[in-house]
Amino acid sequence: MKIWLELFLLMGILFPIYHILNVILNLNKNKGQVKNTTRPITILIPCFNEAKMIKNTIEGLARIEYENYECIFINDGSTDDTLKRLYRILKLKKIKRQPINDIKVGKVFQVYQSKRFPYMFVIDKDNGGKSDALNVGINYALHDYVVTLDADSILKKDALALVSGAFDDEDVVAASGVIQILQSFKLNQREDKTSLKINYLLKLQALEYLKSCYCYKASLAKLDSLLVISGAFGIFKKEILLAVNGFTNVIGEDLDLTLKIQFYIQNSHKKIAYIPEAICYTEGPETLKDYFKQRKRWQQSFLESLINYRKILFKTAFTRSLSFFMIIDALFLGVISSFIILFFSGILINNVISGTLTYIYIYLIIFVLVHLLYNIVGILIGYYYGVRYKGMDIMRIIFTIILDIVVYRIIILLTIITGTISYFRGNKGWNKVKRSGRNYHVLKKGGSYG
Repeated sequence: MKIWLELFLLMGILFPIYHILNVILNLNKNKGQVKNTTRPITILIPCFNEAKMIKNTIEGLARIEYENYECIFINDGSTDDTLKRLYRILKLKKIKRQPINDIKVGKVFQVYQSKRFPYMFVIDKDNGGKSDALNVGINYALHDYVVTLDADSILKKDALALVSGAFDDEDVVAASGVIQILQSFKLNQREDKTSLKINYLLKLQALEYLKSCYCYKASLAKLDSLLVISGAFGIFKKEILLAVNGFTNVIGEDLDLTLKIQFYIQNSHKKIAYIPEAICYTEGPETLKDYFKQRKRWQQSFLESLINYRKILFKTAFTRSLSFFMIIDALFLGVISSFIILFFSGILINNVISGTLTYIYIYLIIFVLVHLLYNIVGILIGYYYGVRYKGMDIMRIIFTIILDIVVYRIIILLTIITGTISYFRGNKGWNKVKRSGRNYHVLKKGGSYG
């Protein structure tokens, strides 16, 4: 068993180094290649009990520098005042609008159009889950390009134009933007500025998202192996959504859809693009309770997709990079190694204290240096794409890096273990994270919608 532990520890160092090198060596190849365009887009925003957040969502849409789009809010049987708030803010009127496509979905009650913003619509439907709500939106989408956006997400002003521009390449069937923690920014009509005057859990997530988006996901994308287009912000050709029959009713509909598309296009020249300049801000959980809810769902989503696609993943594990990274990197280094490290933790701690295993000290030093470099590279690439810390935020991010290496690695390990155990015990569910209800004053310099 010792040799397996040593192997996992070694690979846990080599893989981050690989992603760092892969991103750095390709950093200048794609910047500036994606141009702003204005092809017609339908934005889909599924809503379930989003009354606290919906005002921010609408203000975020109002500041987008893009004109050729429609937005459809899909009220998925909310039990709070979501529909009432949409009705009041958007000044809704009932309209007759028929679905264009025929993905099988639940019951739709009514379609509304905003008198205030004629390009905004609301579909009120029976509760059927996020996947069903998105499929309803696809059925009603007028345009050939579809953006999915979470109700707690706000786009950077040029994000829509940038992801739209990805389709200048005719081989692109879908594209993903970059996700950042909303609470770590101050937004207004003029510009977006970083601000780390937030609690330490949010600081750690802000740093994690920088590394994940600008190192890990960017590296996978360069290998045509992007594992997930986040449900918080993605864009698709409608024809590819229809070809794979839309979203599946699973725990992680975004991961499942991405894998469906990846395997659907695997023998063609089609591809999924990753646009690091296109930023979407989304609320991060502010308490450990909500954080564990979110990460439990993410872990269950990964395991569910791994099991659902196990035949093709394991069959192509050493012939296709997507399968390789999902099995070797995510499963073995992410899940299995977490249990091995937990199992051996007592032995490791005892040997570190007694000093009987010199190689453990060497490993710990290398581990710290590699993850320190991983953090620094993530921050620098973020700076390269406009996520820039200034003043006291520089000191805050330095302290956050220390916490990330010393504490946050352990928290992530625990979320993986608890999420895995929970999944195999059959304790599955959406575990919706509580919205903060904070007013982000998105239109601080240009008015606000009540």
